[in-house]
Amino acid sequence: MAQLTVEERRRIFVNRQRNGRELLTRLSAPVAVSKPHPAPLQLRRMFEIMVVAALLTAGWLVSQSIAFQVPASLAEMLPRL
Repeated sequence: MAQLTVEERRRIFVNRQRNGRELLTRLSAPVAVSKPHPAPLQLRRMFEIMVVAALLTAGWLVSQSIAFQVPASLAEMLPRL
């Protein structure tokens, strides 16, 4: 690779300095942030409540349809041969 001349190195240095300053200027500039609207938050909360209620209802319905009877002894749990 060929060596750079003094002028080329200086030009690269100046360009890097300028780009760094521009980047810092862009990053330090204030950014306008809009406030969140309360309506989407309320809709999300309502959706979460409905999902929890649906899961509880489904669990209750399943537990009512499946009658789990605990065996009196371990021998009753073993399969019959």
